[in-house]
Amino acid sequence: MQIIDLSKTVVDNPKAPFFLRIKIKPKKRFMTKLMLRALGLPFRLMPKDFEGWADETIRKLGVHATTHIDAPVHCGSTSQGQTAAGIESLPLDRCIGLGVVLDMSHKAEGDPITIDDLQAELIRIGFQGLRVASVVGGCLGGTCARDRDIG
Repeated sequence: MQIIDLSKTVVDNPKAPFFLRIKIKPKKRFMTKLMLRALGLPFRLMPKDFEGWADETIRKLGVHATTHIDAPVHCGSTSQGQTAAGIESLPLDRCIGLGVVLDMSHKAEGDPITIDDLQAELIRIGFQGLRVASVVGGCLGGTCARDRDIG
């Protein structure tokens, strides 16, 4: 079985649209030395060329800027008459499983994706095993990674 990591690297991206921006502020390495001193750790335990540990603070991180899962509560506060579940209630084993990428890049922005669209794509790629536990990804906006590793 091939395992593909679908996570997206978190990097500073100042040119992204405002809701997708990630802002990372590196901390000065000298702060590590101050921390060592505050904790009472001897400098002699560090390598001679020790500058300090690299450390960053994520100042801004839009949820849609990275790989994410939308919880039911994302779509509304209730679901089937009950309070919609938050992401914390999703069992982690639901995030691992047989996966498929459905190419909807032919759809125009704002054009709804229908059940017929999904069924046609499943037939096109010859995928027979879609079930509740499947991990489904989609490609929109004219680009799709269906013919290469996803990353």
